[in-house]
Amino acid sequence: MTVQETISEFIKEHFEIGDDPDFSNDVHLFNEGFVDSFGAVEIIHFIEENFNIKITQKDITLFPMNTVNEIAEVVESKI
Repeated sequence: MTVQETISEFIKEHFEIGDDPDFSNDVHLFNEGFVDSFGAVEIIHFIEENFNIKITQKDITLFPMNTVNEIAEVVESKI
């Protein structure tokens, strides 16, 4: 499974999105209401545990992580 698929599946399952036709790897997770700020913390925790990397405050400030694809880009740059 790719990084994008792993993150996407986690978000779909954890936030009970299922097969919502509005969800894609390019949808803004926060603006579209799929994830809130508490969910962002859960996603970061999942990423750190699953990919054995550390997402720093600097990463959050420097890189947009609003879509599955943007999150995956940051993860891939660290593994």
